[in-house]
Amino acid sequence: MELTTTYTPSRFAADNTLSNPQVSEKYKLAGNIVNAVLPQVLSHVAPGISICDLCQYGDDLINTHTSETFKSKDRGVAVPTCVSVNNIVQYSSPLLDSDYNLKPGDVVKVELGAHIDGYIATAAHTVIVNPEPSQPIQGRAADVVCATHYALEAAIQMLRPGVKSSEITRVITEIAAYYRCKPVEGTFSSPMKRFVLRAGKDIENRFPEDMIVQDLDKIDFQIEPNQVYQMNIVLTTGDGKTKAAEEKPHVFQRDVHKSYQLKMKGARVAYAEINDKYTVFPFSARALTTKQARLGLSSLIQHELITPYVPMRSSRTSDLVAQFKATILVTSEGLIRTTSSPALPFVHSQYCIPAETTAAQVLSAPSVVKVAPAKQMSQVQVEFGNRRVENEDVEME
Repeated sequence: MELTTTYTPSRFAADNTLSNPQVSEKYKLAGNIVNAVLPQVLSHVAPGISICDLCQYGDDLINTHTSETFKSKDRGVAVPTCVSVNNIVQYSSPLLDSDYNLKPGDVVKVELGAHIDGYIATAAHTVIVNPEPSQPIQGRAADVVCATHYALEAAIQMLRPGVKSSEITRVITEIAAYYRCKPVEGTFSSPMKRFVLRAGKDIENRFPEDMIVQDLDKIDFQIEPNQVYQMNIVLTTGDGKTKAAEEKPHVFQRDVHKSYQLKMKGARVAYAEINDKYTVFPFSARALTTKQARLGLSSLIQHELITPYVPMRSSRTSDLVAQFKATILVTSEGLIRTTSSPALPFVHSQYCIPAETTAAQVLSAPSVVKVAPAKQMSQVQVEFGNRRVENEDVEME
């Protein structure tokens, strides 16, 4: 991994220039891997399926695909596979002791990401466990899925140089309202750079309720060319407010700005593995190869060497949350979508976007987005539900 003191600002800028064909090609290659993996994970969503197995399967597929590409470069999982159900917002990637088996009617959000040489592609998609696939899902699950899908498409269509971030937020909020839904607080779209998942000002999915005009002027900005965005739209049937879920964090990220002389052996084992395999990218506790390393995570959190991604949930357990996410290159020639959208769930909402509204005009305008051409991926052999035996630990503290 090349993020060291010798990684100068000028080199970082050169490595993030989309006019460089090698840079854009690596972004597209990461997108191809995500496009190959996400539908395979979604194909296993069914009643009785373990979300732990789904998460493991997604990570295994990404690691297998990336291991065959740019073998001399850093590559692999950029966002561990997360499967968040019903009112859970994001970042659910549990261990077996807190697993959940899917049930008919569950609203299932699958999120994952891959990187090639630090160049990232992320995506998320929502499906519904439908016990009768020939019949459309109706009701509030259908409403929130429709709203989130259209909000993502509108947001992408608006992601052009000169457009203000507040204009995109307003359209997201407008579409949510038509379906009697609301954007989830604390969720956003963000620019990405090489090795950096959140590399600048965020495009918020909603404005704070107590925000005044002066505050908007401080956070508003214009979209600029030569940027890469992960457009992440998260809506709910509830009031949009969140609280910490009962599930413990299982996704973490190393803080490269912190250091500490660790004393516990388990913590040293965990930190060495994190630095070696996951560097600056988030990882799941499941990805650590031994129980000893997982036990060392608490010490790393205590000394702020890693940051937990706390799973959040909506206010009420009856709320439903949907998420759609795509990676977009904002080039000087236009927009390029590197992650495509898998097949949408079969739903029918009683609501729609009225004609002659801003949202309808955005969605009906000729598309300004080019989809990166798909590259044929080699077939990989990954067994679904393959729960590997943990490595035996020695000299436990």
